[in-house]
Amino acid sequence: MADRPLFRRAARLLAAVLTLAATLLWAGPAHADFGTDYHDPFSVAQPLARPDTPSCTVELMHDQPFSNGYGNPPDTPYATTLTPPAGCRGPWAAVVLDLHGQVKGRQFDRLFTVRIGGVEVLLSSTPEPSADGIEWTLERDVTRYAPILDRPQPFAFDLANVTDATYTGVFRITATLTYYTASARRPAPDSADRLLTTGPFGLTAAAPSAAVPLTFPRNLERLTAEVYTRGGGACEEFAYASAPDDFVRANPGLGLCGKGPFRELRLTVDGRPAGAVWPYPVIYTGGWDPLLWRPTPGIAAFDLPAYRLDLTPYVGLLLDGRPHSVGIAVNAAESQGNDLWTGQVNLFAFTDRGRARTEGALTDHRVAAEAAVTTALTDQGGGSGHWTVTATRHDTARGWVQTSHGRITTEVRDDLAFTSGQQVASGGNELTLHNTTELTRSTDTRGGGLPRTRTTYESDPLDVDYRSTRDAAGTTDQRTAMALGRHQRETLSLGPLVLARSTVDHSYRPTAHRHDGDTTVRTAEAVEDYRSSGPAGRYHRTVSTRDGWPVDPS
Repeated sequence: MADRPLFRRAARLLAAVLTLAATLLWAGPAHADFGTDYHDPFSVAQPLARPDTPSCTVELMHDQPFSNGYGNPPDTPYATTLTPPAGCRGPWAAVVLDLHGQVKGRQFDRLFTVRIGGVEVLLSSTPEPSADGIEWTLERDVTRYAPILDRPQPFAFDLANVTDATYTGVFRITATLTYYTASARRPAPDSADRLLTTGPFGLTAAAPSAAVPLTFPRNLERLTAEVYTRGGGACEEFAYASAPDDFVRANPGLGLCGKGPFRELRLTVDGRPAGAVWPYPVIYTGGWDPLLWRPTPGIAAFDLPAYRLDLTPYVGLLLDGRPHSVGIAVNAAESQGNDLWTGQVNLFAFTDRGRARTEGALTDHRVAAEAAVTTALTDQGGGSGHWTVTATRHDTARGWVQTSHGRITTEVRDDLAFTSGQQVASGGNELTLHNTTELTRSTDTRGGGLPRTRTTYESDPLDVDYRSTRDAAGTTDQRTAMALGRHQRETLSLGPLVLARSTVDHSYRPTAHRHDGDTTVRTAEAVEDYRSSGPAGRYHRTVSTRDGWPVDPS
């Protein structure tokens, strides 16, 4: 594959190499990275704890090829009908989606979605293959979608690939859904009674917001949302590394992306801001330098996050049986340019089974229309400069619902903070980036028993150090070092008693070196570490890799 400075990945329609900055106008010859093969992709993340109860597996597609998503007709999405197995009727202890993929030759990483009954249940991406071919697997807990899994539903798998004389890799995917029956020892988890969805959305400069009307049950008691989203295009996929507009305008020759490194997607209810999503900086297996992600993909690259928000304080506004607008919008800076954001919003409605109608009210609403953003920029001239961008958000919403078991008051608080420090030097050939996002979300519930508090904390650091040189003889040298992290804590308390606590500490440190000219070098190393604790017990695994293979396969 062609080598480009800073980073590259596929434009799905053009199948072209894209870069953050056109700082080096060269492209070396294609090379078979790590020879003709590398270890099958894998992650050190904790495997799902599957119930030991009787189960039934439904195969949804078998070795299905995806080669031309833009043909006439296209071969995506693959569509069939999911029919729940008669031998494993609900409720279920768990339902798990399993995918097995394989590909060989040359191909970009591709994004794909899985939808059941029109509801998005997975957003993922593929690895980039070797000449000899690779295989990979993915397991996804879809138990929370139980309201749509108990009857026949349309199943759609959408993977838009492109093949031609150069990009030859055809993705072949097998998908199954396994239903695990519930038992006294493994009961079914609490699930929503109804699942609603906005359907897919796309946010662009011309249309930075989208909204759909939805009608909610008149006995609604609780409401939560999850947002699937991703930035697309040459700039928004790498939004976390974008420069302030003032620096971009002053240095047009660098080809940098503007609007700064902060992105926010806001959820609205009847036009009222109801919560914010700050997307995790997912880096796919073609990002920056593909050598960084072989064989271990970047954090969340194969299972992009579904961002969850508690909308229960707004329930009192939705009980009249009429349609209400649920919207999504990107932050104002982004609405002025730079590619697009796509995704889907799912809403989980929990009803009062002892009452046909509930009533309620939103009593306190202090949710900012926009995060507070500050930028400090120093332009040193000659394509060099540094900047710090910060963003904060402190939101509170409170409301009550009168139910068959009393009046329930819910207060949701969000405290979010983002900092990005970046430095560009040597006309854009050197880049240092230090980003940190810290999110604390809490829900306090009063009424119907002892007070309950659920608190989640997340820290998402990202460091990048990139250096590229070219001498008079045309010899080029590129070095990339990164450090990614996702650290999560969740606590559930009943009065003074902590009922449950879970943690995840996931870190990944890859480096890559490319050299062309007097010699040819293609080498990379990585260390991935994953620690977790919770209902499934404690788990810890560390793996080191070098040039596409595990050093310690433990």
